[in-house]
Amino acid sequence: AVASGVLTPAAEEILILVVSLSMALSPLIALSNDALTSRLSTPARPVFDAIPNEEPPVIVAGFGRFGQIVARTLAARKIPFTALDVSAAHVDFVKRFGNKVYYGDASRLEMLRAAGAGDAKIIVIAIDDMDASVRTAETVGRHFPHLKIFARARNRQHAYRLMDAGVTQVQRETFLSSLQTAQDVLMALGMSFAEAQRTTEKFRAHDEKRLAEHYTHHNDDQKMRDLAKAASRELEEMFERDAADETMSGRENTG
Repeated sequence: AVASGVLTPAAEEILILVVSLSMALSPLIALSNDALTSRLSTPARPVFDAIPNEEPPVIVAGFGRFGQIVARTLAARKIPFTALDVSAAHVDFVKRFGNKVYYGDASRLEMLRAAGAGDAKIIVIAIDDMDASVRTAETVGRHFPHLKIFARARNRQHAYRLMDAGVTQVQRETFLSSLQTAQDVLMALGMSFAEAQRTTEKFRAHDEKRLAEHYTHHNDDQKMRDLAKAASRELEEMFERDAADETMSGRENTG
């Protein structure tokens, strides 16, 4: 451009300086922009609901399907409770149907205090998120040891984690409904109500005993696999013995 007379030597020097500065400053500008964007996109600390000081005997932490059934049963018997859920959208939705539930994180100490944990008798932990569920159990056990905890577990490992946190009343969410379905299937196949009920009750007792006995080994995968196989064989043998006893009893009665 200088050779063709478009730029003077002085203008060329200024242009080179501007280009050099822009290249040098580009990374710094990008970093500043990223930092600003990060600050602007960081969500604000949630403002949880203010909870009236009513001191109910029961706190329901988590207001999904499990928590709602517990709460509705309490409401049917006019037993007061405070329900908490960490999803503001879900709280707004269930409130439309007359449910008394507040937006709040039950794993936080200040939220539990506001919900009346100091005076309550029972807390039902029905939180979907397993980590939050365990944190809540730990917080309750640490700061409100007088509270009796009833907790919903998503699966066996979740149950073991809750037991690690000191929870003794753990209900696996699909366990009882699965047993009821199994009983219905047995009856549909021709089994009597009494026999089907006895079968599922024995399975329930065996499985809950196994859950408690295997707890001490739940961090040892190989040991748990071995115990699971042994428990399955034990259950089959138990039903085989029952069938043999019933056959023998039938022969004696006909004899």
